[in-house]
Amino acid sequence: MPFTPFPPSHVPLRKGRRALLRMAIYPADSAGLLDLERAIVDARHGIVKYPDELPDDPITYGELQIRAGMAATDGSAFCMVAEEEGRGIVAEASLLRLSFRMVRHVAVLGIGVHPDAQGIGLGRALLEALLGWVRDHRDEDGGRIHRVELHVRADNPRAVALYRSLGFQQEGSRRGLLRRDDGLFVDDIGMGLLIPDLDEPPTSA
Repeated sequence: MPFTPFPPSHVPLRKGRRALLRMAIYPADSAGLLDLERAIVDARHGIVKYPDELPDDPITYGELQIRAGMAATDGSAFCMVAEEEGRGIVAEASLLRLSFRMVRHVAVLGIGVHPDAQGIGLGRALLEALLGWVRDHRDEDGGRIHRVELHVRADNPRAVALYRSLGFQQEGSRRGLLRRDDGLFVDDIGMGLLIPDLDEPPTSA
């Protein structure tokens, strides 16, 4: 699969802030991405990890990401970061496609926004750019991503509302999947977005 490049672009955000959206670079961005994930995990909302479950250093973090396929340049993955001047990486979003041929049109989406950069439109800007790449990308054999799916905690209504506003539909839930710090169990919501092409046959019911 050839890779469709994403040119860096500046986007205006609320509260007079701006961010640069660009493709992630491994291992160069490993330190910034690890710092971002630590800040999100420390906030204890919207993620399923504990601080001691993160890698201890950027090198290990980068190696794990590369091993997971996130650094691929063949179209099987696409990773973006958002940078603010003077602050470095404040958000990231990624797609990782399923590998078997019958499902390689499916990509799993992940996104993380620094707690101090939430509520200013950064998540939407990242997702719109990411989905724009999805619509533009074509594989060498003409194939493309037809379905994007994600999982989101049921106690994160702001994220659920964002995904719905972009066309994602709830497809089910895994009841009591997550156990919060206070002991309460939280459902995990599965959402999906189909990206049709007029030249493709309709999806089977």
